[in-house]
Amino acid sequence: MQMVSIRDIAKKAGVSVTSVSYALNGNPKVSKKTTEHIKQIANELNYRPNAAARTLKTRLTKKIGIFIREDRGIFFGDILSGVIEICSKIGYDAVVCTGENALDSLDNGSVDGGLIMDNRITTEEIMRLADAGRKLVVLDRTFYHKHVRQVLLDNENGVRQMVSHLITLPSKKTYIVSGSAKNFDSQERVKSARKAFAELAPQHPIEVLDGMFNLNGGLDAAKKIEKDWSESPISVFALSDSTAVGMQQYFQQNNYYIGKDILLSGFDNSLLSQYVTPSLTTVDYSTKRWGEEAAKVLLQLISGEEAHHKLIPTTLKTRTSTTG
Repeated sequence: MQMVSIRDIAKKAGVSVTSVSYALNGNPKVSKKTTEHIKQIANELNYRPNAAARTLKTRLTKKIGIFIREDRGIFFGDILSGVIEICSKIGYDAVVCTGENALDSLDNGSVDGGLIMDNRITTEEIMRLADAGRKLVVLDRTFYHKHVRQVLLDNENGVRQMVSHLITLPSKKTYIVSGSAKNFDSQERVKSARKAFAELAPQHPIEVLDGMFNLNGGLDAAKKIEKDWSESPISVFALSDSTAVGMQQYFQQNNYYIGKDILLSGFDNSLLSQYVTPSLTTVDYSTKRWGEEAAKVLLQLISGEEAHHKLIPTTLKTRTSTTG
């Protein structure tokens, strides 16, 4: 028999999930009449709160939820590794929550808080959960609420370090290849790159190309750049290593010399960046540390300790794709 969630109650009662949560927990924000209606629907559906429905303030589940896109591959594994390491030290479990009804675990309290890195979860949903008292840490957007903290990459510093390197190279123009418009880190890196070039080399021509953070996105961007190439060295700053490696593959297949004709760089210091030839100049950071710091902040929030926003540091890795 399928478990009934508060989303099911909300749908049948014609009210918001927040209203159901308030009503079932006796919150006076919901009128007496509405509360009675919601409880009647809950009884009709045979709703039974599980361990998740305990109040967060008095009885903890000792579990946190991780809400992250399943298609992040190795990146996901490294984040998860960092989270698990921190949680295990204080007796917490980390639960991966995916699927259409993933947020039910926060709604019904089966986890004490959540780490969110999934742009399919809307800002409105996060606000609803935060208003209901759920403790959250976001890794993929800026968000300000007393129950929410941000643990983000220091994209601005990483991009500025790269731009400082690129402007020393003998290139007449720099192409910046972005990712999806829905990708928070991509948009932050584009913004930071524009700012850094404006401040450090305002006369240096730049052009931003829309791309995707994958190999095919790099191939498509490389074809656009090839059409404009005038036999003078150019710099290319791909805002993801996956994009950069796709570009490198295309340029090499078409007899361009990486490190001389095309001064290519990326962002992420992935395994691919280290093992392609020539190796890729990129921006490095610890994905595992990102998971560790996010878990620490969330557990501080849950326990009522002072918790602050954090930035994960980035550093420049200079390799032969830009130095020849």
